Amino acid sequence: MRSPSPPLRQGAQAAAGKPARRGAEQPSAAMEPDEPRYRPIDLAIIRRILSLLKPYRRRYIVGILLGMVMVVLEMQSPLFIRAIFDTATAVRNGGAIGAGATASQAVRVVGIVALWAVTWGAAIWIHRWTILFMTNAGERVQFDLRRALFAHLQRLSMSFYDRTKLGRIISRCTSDISAMREINVWGLDTVVKNTLMMLVASGMLLATAPRLFAAVAWLGPLLYVCNRIYRQKAGRAYQIAREGFTRVSTNLAENITGVRVVTAFNRQGHNLRVFDVLQEINTVNNVHAARINGAYQPLLQLIGYSGKAIILLYGGYLAMSGQIGVGSVVAAFLYWEWFIGPILTLGNFHNQLMMAMAGAERVFSLLDTPPEVVDEPGARPLPRIVGRVQFENVTFGYDPDRPVLFHINLEAHPGQMIALVGPTGSGKSSIISLMARFYLPQQGRILVDGLDIRHVTGDSFHRQMGLVLQINYLFTGTVMDNIRYARPEASDDEVINAAKAIGSWGTIMDLVDGFQTSVGERGGNMSLGQRQLICFTRAFLADPRIFILDEATSAVDTATEQIVRRSLEKLLKDRTTFVVAHRLSTIMRADCILVLDQGRIIERGTHRELVRARGKYARLYEQFVHAAA
Repeated sequence: MRSPSPPLRQGAQAAAGKPARRGAEQPSAAMEPDEPRYRPIDLAIIRRILSLLKPYRRRYIVGILLGMVMVVLEMQSPLFIRAIFDTATAVRNGGAIGAGATASQAVRVVGIVALWAVTWGAAIWIHRWTILFMTNAGERVQFDLRRALFAHLQRLSMSFYDRTKLGRIISRCTSDISAMREINVWGLDTVVKNTLMMLVASGMLLATAPRLFAAVAWLGPLLYVCNRIYRQKAGRAYQIAREGFTRVSTNLAENITGVRVVTAFNRQGHNLRVFDVLQEINTVNNVHAARINGAYQPLLQLIGYSGKAIILLYGGYLAMSGQIGVGSVVAAFLYWEWFIGPILTLGNFHNQLMMAMAGAERVFSLLDTPPEVVDEPGARPLPRIVGRVQFENVTFGYDPDRPVLFHINLEAHPGQMIALVGPTGSGKSSIISLMARFYLPQQGRILVDGLDIRHVTGDSFHRQMGLVLQINYLFTGTVMDNIRYARPEASDDEVINAAKAIGSWGTIMDLVDGFQTSVGERGGNMSLGQRQLICFTRAFLADPRIFILDEATSAVDTATEQIVRRSLEKLLKDRTTFVVAHRLSTIMRADCILVLDQGRIIERGTHRELVRARGKYARLYEQFVHAAA
């Protein structure tokens, strides 16, 4: 069972020890319910990250082997330096500095330096190839991860998007995956190479100067204890910091998406104050994480300098007493630097690992979110349908314990238009969502040509359905691109013929560049009426057998509505159509009108039948007539 999530740190007021002002517009500081609590160095997550790397293991292996060779070559430097110092010391002890130096000794020093240069050159060349192999493998992993996440998001059910904030989804796909990059690219190389450095350096230090090794060996356990304490404190701090950043991203996305509403209601000042609080919380969280890191890194450096001081003091004493050569002291000093350097590097790597763990936990949590509407095992493709639709005793709720539809029964035949009427919250859009298989009912069945839509594949079902919503989405691109979205293989002529058939051709040709007019981001360059006509044309091009119009003409002006109404006969021919509209003029021609109230069908019939019945529909119609007058 998941343990309670830790709270985020409070903003500036809490940081200063001041309680938040009662009634102030403070965002909640608690973590979201769907946020997994961070567990430092979770082996399950590590194994899962490694599974992502497995398809590219050959590239990683080559890169790591090259890195190991590079380390071995680089770590020969202290041996070359010791040889140079020992040669110079031998000459000095022989009393022949300058004139006493033999030609062979000078050649030996030059040879050592030349061999050293060749070794370094080889290490640099190998380093280049290490970068190429590791980066190539790591970036492919990042590509696969982004692709898997994008594909999974397209499989998730509408219920996921109903309860998940846009900014949180975007954060998973951007910053959380980016936090994993350094680990995916350089993680294995960093761990293997620096571990090898530490082992080789300690071994060479022991072989070069055993007494100096013994003098600094006690610092190793001290480094281990400090590192363990740091990991425990830093893990939770970085999880909290990541969540704080997600909240900032979510708030930013919501304000950008709803900028028109923000401006219309003059909420800029309020939204800025809320954003400032979230930013302050995010800043405090990051400063807290940096404070932990700021205490740990200097402590490591202090331990490192302590080891250097011990080697210089004790090694100097041994050298002056003739118990060890000067070159050995210098080599021991360098090997200690080689030993402590990877520890500092691994400390910084641990910071990156913490960020990657926090990001990976969120990404994997999203990938593990199962879609609620999936094809059943053995689901078969839906053949070309005629369009007979039946709801049999359907009960449904977005929360199964709180139904919004109760015992819905209806039947629609090809060529019929079924209109859904009722007040807001009566269940009209819920019926449409069930019809589109965005959700599945808790009770009852929905049949298409006698087949339960649970038992057919979603792809084959949706290919035979057209959907036009009140606020339809246009993608960045041209009008032609957006209409062709329904059938990517359609030719330009087919798109144009569809526009002519539905009656939108004239309106589109009146645009600046006709079908090649750019619609802008989310259709920002188009009027509401133009967007709706483009969406109608897109749906018509798909040639659906079942057509769903959910408040599709509510944003269309009267002149444009006339164009749409003249095209409806062509749209409805031999198709089953469900219409939701507040404008009764749109549905008066419906073959059957269903009046809903509180999730139940309370009336059904044609317009004339319902008006004569003097029920709820008749009252709605009277209100419409008075409003029109």
